[in-house]
Amino acid sequence: MKATMEEVIEHSVIANRLDTIAKEMSYALEKSSRSPIFAEACDFACGICNGKGELVSQINGIPILAAAGTFSVQEVIRKYSKQVQEGDVFILNDPYQGGNHLPDIGIITPLIVDGEILFYCVSRAHHGDIGGSVAGSYNAKATEIFQEGLRIPPIKLVSRGQIVNEVMDLIIHNVRNPEMLQNDLWSQIGANNIGIARLRELLHQYSLSHVKETVEYLLDHAENLTRLAIKTIPDGEYSGEEWVDDDGFQTHPIKINVKVKVSHEEMTLDFSGTDSQVKGFVNSGVVTSTSAAWIGALWALGSHIPRNSGAFRAIKVYLPKGSLLNPEDPAPVTLSTLTPASEIISAIFQALDSVACEPLSAGFGRYCGPSFYGLDPRNQDFYVGFAFCALGSGGGTASRDGYPYMAPLSNYGGVRAPNIETNEIQYPHLTLCHEMETDSAGSGMWRGGPGIRYSLKFYGDPTNIVMFGDGMKIPPFGSSSGKPGSLNHSELTIEGEQTQLLSSKESARSLPQGTVLTVISSGGGGWGDPHQREPERVWRDVRDGYISLAKARQDYGVALTKEGIDQEETKKLRSNVQ
Repeated sequence: MKATMEEVIEHSVIANRLDTIAKEMSYALEKSSRSPIFAEACDFACGICNGKGELVSQINGIPILAAAGTFSVQEVIRKYSKQVQEGDVFILNDPYQGGNHLPDIGIITPLIVDGEILFYCVSRAHHGDIGGSVAGSYNAKATEIFQEGLRIPPIKLVSRGQIVNEVMDLIIHNVRNPEMLQNDLWSQIGANNIGIARLRELLHQYSLSHVKETVEYLLDHAENLTRLAIKTIPDGEYSGEEWVDDDGFQTHPIKINVKVKVSHEEMTLDFSGTDSQVKGFVNSGVVTSTSAAWIGALWALGSHIPRNSGAFRAIKVYLPKGSLLNPEDPAPVTLSTLTPASEIISAIFQALDSVACEPLSAGFGRYCGPSFYGLDPRNQDFYVGFAFCALGSGGGTASRDGYPYMAPLSNYGGVRAPNIETNEIQYPHLTLCHEMETDSAGSGMWRGGPGIRYSLKFYGDPTNIVMFGDGMKIPPFGSSSGKPGSLNHSELTIEGEQTQLLSSKESARSLPQGTVLTVISSGGGGWGDPHQREPERVWRDVRDGYISLAKARQDYGVALTKEGIDQEETKKLRSNVQ
């Protein structure tokens, strides 16, 4: 039965209220947390699920975390069934039981009214250390998940309003920054409590039946919009392929292959052609792989579709067991939310580029930078930091250049880069440069965003670093005749020694005081024929330092002088190519 105008308006008001509640949860989490990875990088996501564990509302935070929220709740429901009680709070991080990777801890709080679970508030956040054999928990040489940190299956952290001290003690005794992690867990619990309080207020304003009816409407509406969008794509099979550099053990690239099958109003993403699981930590569990597949598909289907579980109903994901994207427990998976999650999305982009409902971008830069840890000589406190200031850039798309400084595709700008001065207060290093890198952007009618040159000098003695990431061998792809972006590059300069190149996946190493680390991140891929770019835009890019005079001439066919564009020479250069 078709909804009346009054019902549509009420549904819209309640839907926006749910979104506002999720946003308020995120603001509370950001402002009350202690660690830089929460308070500054905002590496978290908050959302609301219904009593069945279906995602109803989420903030536009970290996509790969937000889309995965439904899995966590459904694991709690599966394990605890009818044992969920008022005042309970659950915690989990196990990638083989509803989690992404071990550093991402999910906190889940149910709202029970008259004995019925109506909602679950979910906060999912990346913690700076979750134990394991390497501080920061990115162990580039891990061969099993047990080397990556503490596994937390779905379990009660709070029971009937009382903290389960034994569980909290077990967790904080297995991490290197126990006070910080405990504080951040309180922040997650507090954010969820705010969500629960606001949902109770909503139920005081609207009847229980109206709210439940609206939730079902929102899920069905998203499903209908998704099916309508899929119907605009011609039935058939579309293939896309992307590659991971390596796993830190083998040297050859690892293939991710997707076949997108469209049949009337349903879409299936079949990853049967993907390589088998590997020894290193670039494997990706079902939660991360499925979430990435949903992100890529919905991106192609349109931004007008709400990102909730209703939209996921028409998109089936097949991940063969024992593959890179569905490994056997206990394969290591810590890098998965960066690589291969971003490459899953990239493969889908390349499969659907010609038929997508909205223009898709060229390739994004992949994350590749170190974590660093040690004792701060200023106070003898243990610290763990991450090179968030070394983010790569986005690819160009029809009608606009790629956004610079965007982080990997799976995060899509959700991770913020910290303030340089604040970063220097928090960690024992000095920033020597932080600037866009000339000639790193993939050329195109719409170019990619330029990469970033980030250089810092450590004065801890010693400073320990672990390299993790990808994109030193395989650049961001160009689209529609655009050129690829640049590769990642990292190097160390140790006083009295030759400069040392770093690989993308290196085990922990100790550096003497005064060592300089330089990271040059990837520029995004270009979209469209570079010779179709307006010469005035090329001239502006040269003036801004994005590209050199040589690049303007070689890739774009634009001749420049000190006065500006040499129109005759440019015409000649471009006609020679054509």
